[in-house]
Amino acid sequence: MKLFAWKNHWMTALILGVGLLTGCNVSAKNGDTAKPSNPSGQVSEQEKKIKTDLELKVEKLQVKSVRKMPYSDLYEVVLANNEIVYTNAKTEFTLIGHMINNTDMSDLTQARMDELSVVDFKTLPFAQSFKQVKGDGSRQIAVFEDPNCGYCKAFRQTLENINNVTVHTFVIDILGPNSTAISKQLLCATDQAAAWDNWMLHKKLPANNGNCDTSVLEKNKALAQQLGVTGTPTIIFENGKRIPGAPDKESLEQMLNTVKK
Repeated sequence: MKLFAWKNHWMTALILGVGLLTGCNVSAKNGDTAKPSNPSGQVSEQEKKIKTDLELKVEKLQVKSVRKMPYSDLYEVVLANNEIVYTNAKTEFTLIGHMINNTDMSDLTQARMDELSVVDFKTLPFAQSFKQVKGDGSRQIAVFEDPNCGYCKAFRQTLENINNVTVHTFVIDILGPNSTAISKQLLCATDQAAAWDNWMLHKKLPANNGNCDTSVLEKNKALAQQLGVTGTPTIIFENGKRIPGAPDKESLEQMLNTVKK
C-alpha cells in the first residue's frame, strides 16, 4: 500500500520535446549507464533553475535534487519522497516511468532509486522504535509497520522462525483511525515488543485505553516520508539497503547473512 501518493493530475507523462525519448527507453552511448553530466556533484545554475521552475509550476511540489542526464535535453528530478521523474531544461513536460537502457535492458531508474533509498542505519532515531532481541541479537533490522497491515502480520510469523536478530520496530498508523487507536494501545503497554507480537500474531490487545504519550506516531510518519518509505512493512538492513513487503524465511535469512559478511 502506498503511504505518500503524489496526487497531481498533471503527471500524465506529456512529452513536448520531439525526439527526446521514445517509449521511455534510451540507448546508452558507448556503454554509458545514466551517469550525470556533473560527476563532481556541483549543482549548476540550470539545475537550480529547473528546481525553482517546477516548484512554482506545481503546487506543493518539493524537489530534492535535479541533475543533467547524458541523454540530450533530459534532467532527472528527485522528489521529496525519493520518487524520480524527468523533465527538460525549460520544464515543458514531466515524464513519469522507468528509463530502460536498450543496450543491456537494465532499469536505470530502478538502479538510481535503489541508490537513493540506502539509509545510514546507525543514524536512525531508534528512540522512536521499540526493540526485540532474539537469540544473541547479532544481526539487526529496522522495520516500519502498521498494526492493521496484513503483510506485516505475515512478516511477524516469519520472524518467529528467525534467530539471532535484533528488530527495531517503527510504528506508523497509516491505515486509518482504527490503526491509530490500536497503535496507541500497543505503545502504551508496559512491554511494547510483547504487546506488538500478541496483537500481530494472536489478535490480543493490552488492557489499557491508549492514554499515554504517543507523539512518536507523528514523528515516525515524518521519518517514513523523509526516508521515502511508501508502504508497510519496509525492512531496512544494517548496510542501509531495504526491501518492501514480507519476505519468506529463506529470503530474509539470505539478506541478513549477506549484510554480515
